[in-house]
Amino acid sequence: MKLNLTARVTISVLVVAWLFAVTVAYYITHKPFAFGDLGALGENMRGVLAQDWSATPFALANVLGDMLVAALLIFFASALGHFLLRRVEFASALEASVMGCGVGLGALGLLVFALAAAGVVNAWVSWGLLLGGFALLYRDALAAWRNLRALALPRASRGERALAWFCALALVVTFFLAFAPPWGWDGLQYHLITPKLILQDGRVAAPPDNFSLNFPSLVEMLFLAGMVLKGDGTAQPLHWIFLVLTLGAMLSFGARYFSWRVGWLGAALLCTVPSLLLVATWAYNDLALTFYTFAAFVFAVRARETRAWREFVLVGVLSGLAMGEKYTAGLAPVALAVILVQPNRKAIQKTLVMLLVAALVAAPWFLRNWAFVGNPFYPYIFGGTFWDAFRTAWNTRLGTGMWNQPLDLLLVPWTITIHGTQSVLFDATLGPLLLLLLPLNLLPTRVGKPNAPLGAMWYFAAVLYLVWLLGVAQSRVVWQTRLLFPAFPLFALLAAVGLEKLAALELKQFSARRFMRLGIAVILGITAASYMLALLNDGVLGYFFFGARDQYLQNKLGAHYATAQWVNAYLPRDAKILFLWEPRTYYFQPTAEADAILDRFVHLRYLFNDADALQRALRQDGYTHVLLYREGLDNLLQTGYDPITTQDLRVLNEFVSQSLVPLNGRADLGLTTRNGRPALERAAQEPYAIYQLETP
Repeated sequence: MKLNLTARVTISVLVVAWLFAVTVAYYITHKPFAFGDLGALGENMRGVLAQDWSATPFALANVLGDMLVAALLIFFASALGHFLLRRVEFASALEASVMGCGVGLGALGLLVFALAAAGVVNAWVSWGLLLGGFALLYRDALAAWRNLRALALPRASRGERALAWFCALALVVTFFLAFAPPWGWDGLQYHLITPKLILQDGRVAAPPDNFSLNFPSLVEMLFLAGMVLKGDGTAQPLHWIFLVLTLGAMLSFGARYFSWRVGWLGAALLCTVPSLLLVATWAYNDLALTFYTFAAFVFAVRARETRAWREFVLVGVLSGLAMGEKYTAGLAPVALAVILVQPNRKAIQKTLVMLLVAALVAAPWFLRNWAFVGNPFYPYIFGGTFWDAFRTAWNTRLGTGMWNQPLDLLLVPWTITIHGTQSVLFDATLGPLLLLLLPLNLLPTRVGKPNAPLGAMWYFAAVLYLVWLLGVAQSRVVWQTRLLFPAFPLFALLAAVGLEKLAALELKQFSARRFMRLGIAVILGITAASYMLALLNDGVLGYFFFGARDQYLQNKLGAHYATAQWVNAYLPRDAKILFLWEPRTYYFQPTAEADAILDRFVHLRYLFNDADALQRALRQDGYTHVLLYREGLDNLLQTGYDPITTQDLRVLNEFVSQSLVPLNGRADLGLTTRNGRPALERAAQEPYAIYQLETP
């Protein structure tokens, strides 16, 4: 459809106004960097120069060892993936490398889980199995290497080369950050706890009272492999590689159905999402879920075209691997079935086979839960061990979302972009470009090759978004943009298509597309500078060159890490510590049970009512110590989000004063009032307190 002159002028004015509105609003809220950052950079550099460099060879050797082990596991996965996908035809060496490595990593995770379930958790045995695996897959390893060497990433124009350089910068920055000691919140709560417990027990065993440990654990098995072979320095790189695979899949998809320019722009737009890149450097599973979900979509589109059995099966495999990351991924194969199914018997059969394969690939995690806690989908639907109606209500918080605020619900894309911030509102910083470019798809013009699956892209992205939005409407618990990351590759590619559509507005006097490209170039430059500054200010280079692991973790985790060091130094190894209002236990060496959903004390009071009964119950369960995160409790009391009652606080105060012997930190609870709400005195100055349970 060709637009007349009046329409082109009007829409061009609106596009320019939208550019300024989004960009100005975004950078008012999100300062890319400040003079304080530059001052901190200078101070950091002076600190580096003042360090004792004698330990540098050993520190570098340690990091290079992590890199070597992570690279070996990734390359072995590529060989394994090539073996499993020998009969699948790929459009390019890029697609073959990306899909082979992705499927291979999934297969490796399942293999490690099987070995751990059988009690094979030993460094020497694991090294032998890895080397033996390379020997068996020697030809596949060579073929995978040939695919890597044959990679072709065309960059025909200066703009495409600039986008490629931006992607490369993002990958380099995140590569270095991924080799830092782990400090991401959920990693310390459960992603790293799962392999830590398997290493301690020597096999897969029933988990303690931390419901997150029952989530599907595919990537955690990759972390386990790296930790068995070397240590936890390998875990984050094994998550980071899925960022590389996602970008590769986007490039391949963009080139196949649109152009390399769309592919490069889509990849660059994904790299402008700061929180997505940050999460990629943590020991999480979100980028693995993002890759497998997008890869399953890519092959669903292909299977719809070719109607080949193998590609239906591959869609099922990729969907099942996605389901091995989070329960929410169960939506993916169902949504993809709508793309695949046709009104004939053979198409229905193939779609059902796809769904069956997805269920079989994901089955190990559900069978594990069934065996250990009596519920395949623990703790949802059927409850199970450690779970009851109180915890269901506490965890879901139905009615705390935006259901009664329809305008706010409609404006969520604006809110999460303009006001969303990492660790605060919606727990993510997204950058302005996706919000800026996605609405341009409303322009009535066609972009892409004749077989470009724009309808399928919009459908799948919309399903993922609307289901997430339904959760936002229901409960504040899911106000996390990170849960929407699986849709972001499609958002980024659709945003790139939106920019291409601006060609329909060309005027002799003014080009809206060139003006928008100029704005994007400025934003990319600001983003690149902020990424480099973040890397230099992070302190990870000090860890690389001086091995300052404790100092790095102290800077990142503050009092939490200092408290862990105290516990490890002064409490007996056979201690059993109950954590209150603190979910992170990874760096504590004695047995420590997390307060996973911050309900532990309130739930105990629900069960036992008074302080004396609570103490007897804890003693009977073998607890010897209590760790109270005072600052965490104070924050919850001040927000008023968690339903902690005055009666709960009264019993807690009695429990602390009558049943606990102070060992470290403030002795008394220090209840007071601040801003009209209950609070704890000097919570920020005295964030942690450690107690010993009194003996009867």
